[in-house]
Amino acid sequence: MRTEKVDLRIIKTRKAIKEALLTLIPIKGYDRITVQDIADEAMINRNTFYLHYMDKPDLMEKLSQECLEILNDSLASEITDLQEINKSVFTAIFKKMFLSIKSDIRLYRTMLGDNGQLSFSSRLKEVLRKHILNGAALPIHDKKKVLGLEYIISGLVGVICLWISDPEPLSIDEISEQLSDIHFNNFVDL
Repeated sequence: MRTEKVDLRIIKTRKAIKEALLTLIPIKGYDRITVQDIADEAMINRNTFYLHYMDKPDLMEKLSQECLEILNDSLASEITDLQEINKSVFTAIFKKMFLSIKSDIRLYRTMLGDNGQLSFSSRLKEVLRKHILNGAALPIHDKKKVLGLEYIISGLVGVICLWISDPEPLSIDEISEQLSDIHFNNFVDL
């Protein structure tokens, strides 16, 4: 069995491009950044950028997709029945979520910040919605339950934004426990 070795130059270049974008977004805002700006900040030429990405939206899509796939994988659960969920399971799920976010916190801060990408918040909500729906098996036609679900998900995204921007955030254990206290009964009532 042969495994392909990824060229370290590719990894370093993609990391430099990512870091350049994350540096520029808070300064200029996503819409005003050009590929040349990214290339200059990453200390590469434009042609090198185009070897890795088609354009700025392709870069943004790939970074967002990679980040949210990691979050999605971290939330994967064996829970198939709402009756299996108890408060400690709920706390463990929150802990996994915040550990995943912390692993790429700069990207989350940038994307969810004032100059970030609005679509990132929507995509984050979709990841959370997918996992809650899998655990709860909610009927989509029940408007009250859909409204409750949206309220919980929007609240979670708001708490994520608060946590990543707080200069002295709660520990992952503390935030997970507090969210479990707040949301567990609301979730079970869905």
